[in-house]
Amino acid sequence: MVQEPGQKHSGNGHEPASRRKSGRQPRASYPAWSPDIGFIPPGRPLPLSEAVRQLPRRYRFILTRPGFEPFLPELGLAGWNIVWVQLLIYTVVAAGLAFLRTLLYPEAIGGTDSVSSPAVTQALKSGTSLGLLLLIPLLFFFAMGLLYWLARAFGGHGIFVQQAYTTLLFVTPCGLIISMLGMIPFAGSFLSAFLGVILFAYCVVLQCFATVAVHQMQGGKATAATVITALSLILASILCLVLWTALSNLV
Repeated sequence: MVQEPGQKHSGNGHEPASRRKSGRQPRASYPAWSPDIGFIPPGRPLPLSEAVRQLPRRYRFILTRPGFEPFLPELGLAGWNIVWVQLLIYTVVAAGLAFLRTLLYPEAIGGTDSVSSPAVTQALKSGTSLGLLLLIPLLFFFAMGLLYWLARAFGGHGIFVQQAYTTLLFVTPCGLIISMLGMIPFAGSFLSAFLGVILFAYCVVLQCFATVAVHQMQGGKATAATVITALSLILASILCLVLWTALSNLV
């Protein structure tokens, strides 16, 4: 089991250099310690082609082993190039599938009694297709910025690109799964909505672990920062839908 960053390492009598008498706050760069494999050396960002090739394996590893330990080796691999590639893949695929769904199953959007307003119907069509090209990156960086600010306020010392990279390791596959389920005829809407709630809750749990690893925080503080960010993200998503509906009504 990998010890939480910042803890004194049993058996070797040493503490991280940042915890010595210098009085400085700990940095996010010192290696983690595992009794099984020793110090986990800090990695370097992989070449973009290799990083993309390894993404499916990394997604599977993160999703199937909840905990902060799997995130520790990923910290040194964070880079803006792989962050933008993952965000681009997620955004384009999700928006493309949503747009295709509005063409194949238009009754799923506008054929129900629950959505009787043409303005709301048009807003939902746009918001779940081409509008996602703007909404996904906007909401992602809103959540990442808020989480980073809260983590720093609670005593965290992580790096923003590491936070964004580790978050996308579970947000991207979960988002793509929900988008693909929406393409299933008849039951797709129910499955994507039902599983979306479950995966959102699971992503909140994984985000707590990722925040502990990235920002070297205690679990309680990391959970508080993550829950506040999740609730704010829900409110921001609702606000975006309301604004989109109002704009569609004006047009």
